[in-house]
Amino acid sequence: MSTWESVSDVLSPSSYEVVVPRKIQDEVKKRLKNRELINRFYKKLQKLETEPSVYGKPLRKPLSNIWEIYFEKRWRVLFEIHEEERIVLIVALKHKDEMQKH
Repeated sequence: MSTWESVSDVLSPSSYEVVVPRKIQDEVKKRLKNRELINRFYKKLQKLETEPSVYGKPLRKPLSNIWEIYFEKRWRVLFEIHEEERIVLIVALKHKDEMQKH
């Protein structure tokens, strides 16, 4: 059994650190307002700690280095993935109506 545990440790992906800058934290409080909604928002971000590229969707040019994840069907959380540092940096919270479609 100890052999199995060591194999699973090797196979499991390293976790990422999700960084939410103070500016984005303030925006989340201002825009979401409801404490329950804010808690669900941060719970959603926890998914990005394991495999952000699985849960997120890459955007196209000119935002080709930015990824997005949907929240509550009406919000888009934009983030960058920094592989070398194992960091997911949250860069914006946008309402779906604010996102331009081309």
